[in-house]
Amino acid sequence: MSSIPAESRGSTHKARQRTIVDREVQMGIIRKLALHWVAFFLCNAVALLLWTRLFEQPDLAWEEALMNAFRRLLPFFVISAALIPAFVLDTLKMTNRFAGPISRLRSELKNAAEGRPVSELKFRAGDYWAEIAANFNRMADRANLRGKEHHANDASA
Repeated sequence: MSSIPAESRGSTHKARQRTIVDREVQMGIIRKLALHWVAFFLCNAVALLLWTRLFEQPDLAWEEALMNAFRRLLPFFVISAALIPAFVLDTLKMTNRFAGPISRLRSELKNAAEGRPVSELKFRAGDYWAEIAANFNRMADRANLRGKEHHANDASA
């Protein structure tokens, strides 16, 4: 059971409407994912070429072995290419669970640094680092960083 209050876990917060909330972080992860997929595909292509040439058809010319490996790898390549959009979208949704909270924290820290009142941080259900919201909210209360309406709500409660 989590020690974070339900309001900090975002149980009443609406679902995030944007998939990309921190372009630099999320696109960096997508670029790295794409690089890994390209490396994976190239390594498999070289392995298949070597396997074909060295063990299945050792008398085959390298050019012919390359064409043979390409023909055998083509279905794998087509299926992989078709799955890439789903992998990218799933990765963006997953990274949103940590990029969104940090983006909101960054915004409220900027407000505090510029002398503006800060809002209560409420992360959505499933977001990472829910304890950051609770700790930030306690810190903002102790440092009196909230706006006048927050204190008015406390007085009326």
